[in-house]
Amino acid sequence: MKVRDVMIDWCKRQALIAGFSIVIWKSDNGAYNRKKFFILGCERGGVYKERKKKSKKEDTTTRKTLCPFRLRGYYLTSEQWSLSVVCGEHNHEMSKTLEGHLLVGRLKPEEKECVRELTKNLVAPKNIMTMLKGRNPDSKTNMKQIYNARQRFKTDVRGELSELQHLLKCCESHKYFHKCRTIGDSTTIQDIFWAHPESIKLFNTFPTVLMMDSTYKTNKYKMPLFEIVGVTSTEESYNVGFAYITNEKEDNFVWALETCKSLLISKETFPKVIVTDRDKSLMNAVAKVFLNSTALVCRVHVYKNVKAKFKALCKAKDEKMFQLLKTLKLQWNSIVDSTSEESYTTAVVDFRKMFENFPNFVKYVETTVLDPVKEKFVSGWTDSVMHIGNTTTNRVESQHGSQPCS
Repeated sequence: MKVRDVMIDWCKRQALIAGFSIVIWKSDNGAYNRKKFFILGCERGGVYKERKKKSKKEDTTTRKTLCPFRLRGYYLTSEQWSLSVVCGEHNHEMSKTLEGHLLVGRLKPEEKECVRELTKNLVAPKNIMTMLKGRNPDSKTNMKQIYNARQRFKTDVRGELSELQHLLKCCESHKYFHKCRTIGDSTTIQDIFWAHPESIKLFNTFPTVLMMDSTYKTNKYKMPLFEIVGVTSTEESYNVGFAYITNEKEDNFVWALETCKSLLISKETFPKVIVTDRDKSLMNAVAKVFLNSTALVCRVHVYKNVKAKFKALCKAKDEKMFQLLKTLKLQWNSIVDSTSEESYTTAVVDFRKMFENFPNFVKYVETTVLDPVKEKFVSGWTDSVMHIGNTTTNRVESQHGSQPCS
């Protein structure tokens, strides 16, 4: 390393110890018989230069404070470098911590390459951060800089393609089954369904039980990602397929389910049980497409709705509310776990007695939950079909967590 670079690195290290960062303001390598020199300054020096294209965010601030701190290095005739302090004062307070600082926390070239490789292998950002901190405990990089580096990598990979074009390209290059639905005669894509080749094989081998749910947390456009999950004979979950749909309407679900049904090779093969949440559009779509399948409603979602309604109607204080919710869970479980119509009737009578002081709540549970869909989540009815212990969409929820966000 040249003496000049060693001197600059030393200045930067000393600045970090003091609580600020240094940047090179001016420099000359001595071409055309000019004198070699460099000027270092505080990164908060100078003023912010307005871009031609104004930022959309109006309420923004700048780190620039016209800080006067300057160091000057110049090359002597004795072929040695000398460093002098032009101004040793700052007009701002020193940073107590430089964690995530724009310059100090900047990723080094080898760290950028590490982020690219780990991102390519679907490693989570928090695990990338842990690995970088393990390699360099003094690193000041924060999560935002990791996310920015990942986004730049994804943009480079995508090139000039849009996100949707890139998705279709990936489906084709990895030989995924994929199908699109456009709006009328236009080329605007309304819905898209895709499935991995191995998932199609698993679906044809283990089609007995399917679980379905949607999530909005996997993309910045907040579009519903409709996910269909199956279960093997060894109780392992597998993804049947995915669909980005513009709306959670019956028409969208019918198209996605018909596309999913087309993956089955044998026309005699069909799911025996399909578990969904209590989405009327999805339930209607399941009834239309899978005529011979038994539809169940997720027990977890049903109880969440019942619990939320009870909290809204009951204005009890914290301690009393805790005890009431505990009682509610016990009474509700006795209803759900009823193995016959007789035991179900007994459990409902006990439920009425226990919550007789909340008539509106009891009325809501009976008229809105139990009477319309009890056959779809109470054991006395659901145990008559081969659901293999799958009475919730928890498998789908867990699969949501394994999907990377974009």
